[in-house]
Amino acid sequence: MKSRYADTASPIAFFNTDIGLSMDPRHGKETIKSERPWGDIHMVVRNQECSVDLTSVRPGHRASLHSHEVRYELFHFLDDGAHLELDGQIHHPKTHDEFLIEPGVKHRFWAEQTPFRMLVVCFGRWSAEDQHRHEDDYGREGKQLNP
Repeated sequence: MKSRYADTASPIAFFNTDIGLSMDPRHGKETIKSERPWGDIHMVVRNQECSVDLTSVRPGHRASLHSHEVRYELFHFLDDGAHLELDGQIHHPKTHDEFLIEPGVKHRFWAEQTPFRMLVVCFGRWSAEDQHRHEDDYGREGKQLNP
């Protein structure tokens, strides 16, 4: 599935097993790039129930390898320089690349030499209990997330 960008095909990737578009928490609504004389708008989510975080990652640091039982997460990368692991596969997203991560997928992200930012759009009920840490560089493996 590709996002509808003006003349470019910006990738959106789904990660999990045997999932159809009917399970898409965005209900087929894809990110749209709207070009304006003064710049661009990336319409990531419109008129949907969700939680949105702006995540910043410092060079030399990475998030826990974790998964969720209930919620989907859409990662929309705002900068280059990210590294993303999804069920053991490593990706190097570019600015405005998106990944829709389904429940059960083990994932983490990190920055090596340059910081990056991303929007994390959570679909489904957000709760700290929904996050399960599998590995952690900071000694928090198996511990509950603090919001």
